[in-house]
Amino acid sequence: MADVNYTWNDYRAKVRQFDAVLEHGKAASAAVSGLTLTAPHVSYGEQIFVKLLSHGVALRRLAPDPGQQAPRELWDLPSMSAVARCLIEAHDAFEYIAGHAVTESERSFRIRLWELHDATRRLQILAAIGSNDPGVASIRADAARLQLTLGSHEYLASLPAVPQAELRLRLSRNDPPDFHLGRRQRCEMSGVDAHWHKAITMQLSQHVHTLPFSVHQLLQFQAGSPEALRLMAQPLVFALPFLARTIHAMDQLIPQRIPKPPSRTARTMAVWRELARQGMKDIA
Repeated sequence: MADVNYTWNDYRAKVRQFDAVLEHGKAASAAVSGLTLTAPHVSYGEQIFVKLLSHGVALRRLAPDPGQQAPRELWDLPSMSAVARCLIEAHDAFEYIAGHAVTESERSFRIRLWELHDATRRLQILAAIGSNDPGVASIRADAARLQLTLGSHEYLASLPAVPQAELRLRLSRNDPPDFHLGRRQRCEMSGVDAHWHKAITMQLSQHVHTLPFSVHQLLQFQAGSPEALRLMAQPLVFALPFLARTIHAMDQLIPQRIPKPPSRTARTMAVWRELARQGMKDIA
């Protein structure tokens, strides 16, 4: 049920928390910028982190300005929801590539599978538009190399019979997944409530797509009402736990480089990380 007492001050409080965590994220990024990161998963992790921060910055710019009076119109909720979902997906990629504690064998398998998924999709897009770019040959060669490496990878051979057969079948059909683990398994490894993760990404998608739910909701809510204010805060609230989690993970990935956050920001981050672990039941 929507909180009938949600006010403009409540919205401002959420934005202040988002701003504090985002600023610490920027400081963390600045602290590791320019470092020579030789390990592939660490290098990818830093790049994904920068991408995630860019989504956070864009989301904040789209959000209604808390320094102004309560808005008299509903802001661009679909765009805010799209960017919030991008931030969550960046968190998921960071965890899969750089965050989870796995063996070196599994790590190298994950990275190569992720790269093959990307190369395969790029080739499909280029083929669909009839591209004659000479760079296509290089992408095709990379995909062939990755396909060969994955097919004989020791980690693939160590998987149980059923998931191994399913993955080999997808590789043979030129349809490699981005992740070899499902959402539930990845969330479990990350310490994130899987049901909540699925629910919020679906809810954000409902606003991204033009569907009856999102159309009716925008028309029914009066700008400045408690329901509308809570709705406008929703993308920030859904993205904040993943922003806090990834900043914390960067500190573990590149130890002794990330500055300590102010004590209040540290407490805020801890609260939101715990919310991701437990899941927020009221997401309406």
